Amino acid sequence: MKLVHISDIHIHPDPILGLDPIANFRACLAYVEAHDHDADKVVITGDLTHFGREESYRELAGILAASTLKDKLAPRLMIGNHDHRETFVRLFPATSRDSNGFIQWTEQTSAGVFVYMDTVDQGRHSGLYCEKRMVWLTQVLDQVRAAGQKAYLFMHHNPVRVHVANADVIGILNEKELQGLLMQYRDTIAHMFFGHCHYSLSGAVCGIPYSAPRSTNHACWPDFSGQINRMGYGALAPNYNLCFVGPDSMVVHSIDFLDANKVKWKIEDGFDLH
Repeated sequence: MKLVHISDIHIHPDPILGLDPIANFRACLAYVEAHDHDADKVVITGDLTHFGREESYRELAGILAASTLKDKLAPRLMIGNHDHRETFVRLFPATSRDSNGFIQWTEQTSAGVFVYMDTVDQGRHSGLYCEKRMVWLTQVLDQVRAAGQKAYLFMHHNPVRVHVANADVIGILNEKELQGLLMQYRDTIAHMFFGHCHYSLSGAVCGIPYSAPRSTNHACWPDFSGQINRMGYGALAPNYNLCFVGPDSMVVHSIDFLDANKVKWKIEDGFDLH
């Protein structure tokens, strides 16, 4: 199956770090509409808005309503630390929630079960996956395992330290407890998708591979100085990830959608094109 993974769109009426988040998100969607119309799913892993304000969610709803991404391609919307859970639910009343009110649900796909997780600790930039949420996830993963299927986890916050101080200090604070749970289901969890860090990431934790795209607006530069209050940004290409999910494989491409006009195409006879 073909999956479009977008994250950290930060809808806001004013520029953020000199960049227009609404124009950039529109450009991202336009590129997806033009080039990935054959995708099976589109998922946005949080930070839908910059301040969790009602007017920003209304703007997002209008953008999505005008988009050609409908039905199976209607973006699955998840929240991040810049969002406000109850305001989001009020503006998107069809939002799925678990029995404790967290924005968590599952979806059956041709690749397996997509598991959408709520890692938001309301009012804080750091994430939290509390005991109630872990009970829910355990039940879900038990069911997926019993059915002989694979699970694909989606969340906003990074569930592992990425060795960048300003990202790790606002990752999932109880990551060790969550990783303890993940370790028990290494045979069932095929891949994890997240955002939050604003730069492209890939790796593995507990033997489980993961990937993350940059923001569609203000991409960041990974800084290994160890300074918590230091963030690198600038005229860096935003992107989304295009994932090809096979029964025994995962291929992830980073699509720098604003750079598409820089591409030149060359067609040659034979096979030596490089």
